[in-house]
Amino acid sequence: MKKEHLITTAALILLWQLAAMWVHNDILIPSPVQTLSWLWTNLQSVKFYTAIGASVFRIMSGWLLSLLAALVLSIVCYLVRGFADYFEPLQILTRTIPNISYIIIALIWLGSEGAVRLVCFLILFPIFMNGFLNALKRESRDTRDVEAVYPETVWFRITRRILPELGAEIAATGKTAASMGFKVGVMAEILGSVPNGIGRAISYCRLDLNTAGILGWTIVLIVLAALTDTLFGKINHLVKEEQGWKD
Repeated sequence: MKKEHLITTAALILLWQLAAMWVHNDILIPSPVQTLSWLWTNLQSVKFYTAIGASVFRIMSGWLLSLLAALVLSIVCYLVRGFADYFEPLQILTRTIPNISYIIIALIWLGSEGAVRLVCFLILFPIFMNGFLNALKRESRDTRDVEAVYPETVWFRITRRILPELGAEIAATGKTAASMGFKVGVMAEILGSVPNGIGRAISYCRLDLNTAGILGWTIVLIVLAALTDTLFGKINHLVKEEQGWKD
């Protein structure tokens, strides 16, 4: 972590502590020590890790489905001229519909369990689709000219040119989509009252007026998002190194 990041983090914790001392009400603003104490206690509980695992599985399932669907459709749009025009109204529609509408409709259709995956899919799919289409549009004109002179099979174009071209974009867009997935996925869990997961745990904390627990789970989500960003950042770096080595 950079020195500047450490200074900013320390300043935020100090402001948090000062606010807790000024309010002097554990329900409104628990101190950092109280929150970390709650977190330390729950780190020794199996239910804590079960909730995290359930949420991560639901969210990453929706993430993976949206990635695969966007990858297939973007390749079809690239190979079949004019095909992308049919999906443009749908992309505009999915970008303008509020997230809460997705969640409520998904809950009505599928119930609490399936709703989380569907919400993640509907919200993350446009992110992947736009990223992939933009990456394919940036393909060099020289490559297209060579293709016109030396025709290639569809399978060769997909495996040797299109997928390698999308490698860095998958890592970069996947990082953004994963962070968004945790936000909307836990929100869907809270509203849907799923049997197990981070959203369910936060709901229990709200009913018990356990603000330290809510802040503790928030810290867990921040850590999960940071780990995801680090993972995809390393993948993106490796992909770029591989592409540079081939060039």
